[in-house]
Amino acid sequence: MGTTLAKTISGYISSGHSGVAYSVDDELSIIDNPSFDILPNHPYRSPLVAAVYCQAGRGRGRVNAKTYDLEPGGFFIVLPGQITEMVDISEDFRATYVLMSEHFTESLSIGNTFDLRNIVTEHPYILLEERARQALEGYLTMCMNIIPIEEHPHRLEVLRLITRAFFLGMGYFLHDQQRGDKSQTRQTDITSDFVRLVEANYREHRDLAFYAEKMGLTPKYLSTVVKASSGKSAVEWIEKYVTLDAITQLTSTERTIKQIAYDLNFPSQSFFGKYFARVVGMSPAAYRVRERTK
Repeated sequence: MGTTLAKTISGYISSGHSGVAYSVDDELSIIDNPSFDILPNHPYRSPLVAAVYCQAGRGRGRVNAKTYDLEPGGFFIVLPGQITEMVDISEDFRATYVLMSEHFTESLSIGNTFDLRNIVTEHPYILLEERARQALEGYLTMCMNIIPIEEHPHRLEVLRLITRAFFLGMGYFLHDQQRGDKSQTRQTDITSDFVRLVEANYREHRDLAFYAEKMGLTPKYLSTVVKASSGKSAVEWIEKYVTLDAITQLTSTERTIKQIAYDLNFPSQSFFGKYFARVVGMSPAAYRVRERTK
C-alpha cells in the first residue's frame, strides 16, 4: 500500500485493520469490512477522497464539525482538505472503504458532467436507493476482482474507466438528492460559499474582512447571514477550522507546538498558544497531554 494511503488509513484507525485490503500503487485502495478502534475526539484532515459504504449496523461521523448518522445503504464521501472524525460505530457495523488520491480522481476527466466537490460539499451523505446500491456494489466487486491481477498491463487504466463510469452514473442520484432539497436559500448559498473559502484559506487568513472582501459583502452582513444559516458566527467557523487542524496535528503527529504554530501561519508559538487556549479552553500542550493519557 502506498505511503499516502497508509497514512490516511492510520488517521481513522489505531491498531491496524483486519478486513481485506485491495490497493494499487498510491492511487486507489478498497478496504472491505475493516475492524478498528474508534479514536474519540480525533479529527483528521484527509489528503484523499475517502468514501464509506455502510452495509450493516450504525455509525456516526463528522465532516467539518457537522454530524451525520450512517445506516445500511448509506454512502458517505469526504473530500481532500475536509476535516473528518468517526464518532461512534455499533458492534455489528460493517462497511467498505474506498480511498482515492487526488491524482487518481483528477485523471478520471469527469469535468463539469459531475461536479463532485460542489455536490458532495453540500451532501456528503446519501441513503442510496436500491438501484444505486446495486451500482455501487457492482463497482466495488469489479475493482476487487481487478486489483489483485498485478500482471495485468492495463490494470490502473481499467480501474480509471470503471471508476469514471461509476461516478457518472452515481452523479444522477446525487444530483437528484440536491434537486430534492428545497431548503436551499440565498443565506445557505452564502454560508456554503463562505465555508468553502475558509476551508481553502484558513491557514493563511483568520480575519473575517478577507472573506467578506472575497465574497463582495460587508463583514457585518456576512457574519449575520452565516450565524442565521448555520448557528455559528463566521468567526467561529474560522476558529473551528484552525483549531481542528491544530487538534489533528497535536493528536496524530509528533510535531512540536512551535512547528504547528508555524504551519498554521501564527507569528509565534506564544500567539498560537493564546489563540488555541481562548477557543479550546486549554493550552496546546495541556490538550496533547490530556488526549494521550486517556
